Amino acid sequence: MKKQFFISLLLFTNLLITFSCSSNKTKKATKSKQVIEQVDDYLNSILKADEIPGMSVAIVKNGQIIHKKNYGLANIAHHVSVTDSTLFRGYSTTKLITSVAVFQLIEKGKITLKDPIYKYIEDLPESWGTIRIEHLLSCSSGLPDYKDLNKKLSDKELLKKLSQEALHFEKGDKYEYSQTNYWFLQLIIENVTNQHFEDFVKENQFKNRKNEVLFASNSLVDYPNRVSKYQYNKEYKAYEKTTYEAGNRSLAGNGLNINLNSLLDWNDKLDQNQLVTQETKHKMMSPFQYENNNFPFGYTWGIYGPEDKRYYGFTGGGVSAFMKFIDHDLTIIMLSNGFKNRPIIANAITYLSGLMDERLARKNRMLSEDIRLAFLLNDYEKAVESFTRIRRNNQNINFERALNNVGYYYLSNEQIEKSILIFKLYTEEYPKSSNAFDSLGEAYFTSKKYDLSILAYKKALELDSTNKNAKEMILKIERMTNTN
Repeated sequence: MKKQFFISLLLFTNLLITFSCSSNKTKKATKSKQVIEQVDDYLNSILKADEIPGMSVAIVKNGQIIHKKNYGLANIAHHVSVTDSTLFRGYSTTKLITSVAVFQLIEKGKITLKDPIYKYIEDLPESWGTIRIEHLLSCSSGLPDYKDLNKKLSDKELLKKLSQEALHFEKGDKYEYSQTNYWFLQLIIENVTNQHFEDFVKENQFKNRKNEVLFASNSLVDYPNRVSKYQYNKEYKAYEKTTYEAGNRSLAGNGLNINLNSLLDWNDKLDQNQLVTQETKHKMMSPFQYENNNFPFGYTWGIYGPEDKRYYGFTGGGVSAFMKFIDHDLTIIMLSNGFKNRPIIANAITYLSGLMDERLARKNRMLSEDIRLAFLLNDYEKAVESFTRIRRNNQNINFERALNNVGYYYLSNEQIEKSILIFKLYTEEYPKSSNAFDSLGEAYFTSKKYDLSILAYKKALELDSTNKNAKEMILKIERMTNTN
């Protein structure tokens, strides 16, 4: 079960004080050459292990850029390297830009968080009449998601179609991610400013870098310097370009295309209170008070990590991240153009923050990442040596999840024999774990070694009589083998 986090009044105060201090930085951030080398080694490792085509990464500590570097390829087919000019798709990281735009209008007195949305958007159903701007920003509107409908409809047609659907819940009740919230915020911004969304944002957040920022949600169009997002096709064992086409109504939710330097400049302006005031930043990142859950989310700023290691920001499409550890004056920016199996952003943010500030180190997660990389980058024997050494030196840490994740990595990539080796190691290291034998049973089942699979599942059930999956798989295998 996911742990819910609360931010205390003391944390609010610290957040406000930290913002105030960050706008008057005199202390230069210093890090040893060894730490910077560790950062670079780690980034090169995930580039290889997770088969990331290309990326740009920056780390800012105490107002100083500690690490900024481009890695890999912007274009695989033509072997074009990532450069400072490379525009990456921000995807949902765009939402942070939208949040700032809304709060800029609030500071100017143009709108308020309590304004009902019907004040700015016409032809809304009566039942939507009490939804306010704050509910859009906090994803607590209950609005159905327009992305599930025909994207070829005009805005007017889509709104009519959307209006025929019931709200998912009462406004303010809980968090539910919906792109409709950001389409409506875009409409409100355009109504109030009498400008296109992208024009208002460029003028008020990227004034000196307008030519380095592009708003476009369509993956099919080629723009100068913009990279495509690559997705791995397991059938062909090769990357292919994403072809998802989203219209202009998606700009506020996922339309940002930006290079690293422009995002660094934006971050500096945010820290220096040049975009919004420190009080406004505090409000943006304060958790919204939902009626029936305690999901850690602000006014479109995600809230992550345990309380003493709290950070704020957003990720996008599994390929971008903008995260601020406010209490520790640390910002991590990652922009990439693909990955082979799954998003590795969360692992990377945790690992990099621990390298940069020992107070942020989450030892169990960092060591689990070391284990993952050991298996993905080395032969089995060498990886086991690394794992054994890590476990021997950290006997108080449970590494079951690390082994399980590696095993399923190989299983999902049809490297079944490797997955069996990992899961067997898992059962040997944690012989009382029902989950270990359950995972081994699945690997054996996938390789059609049904006798070994049923033995593993029976052991899993013996260790945990409530293991529903093991029960079901035993019955399934017995039916299959009896039929044959």
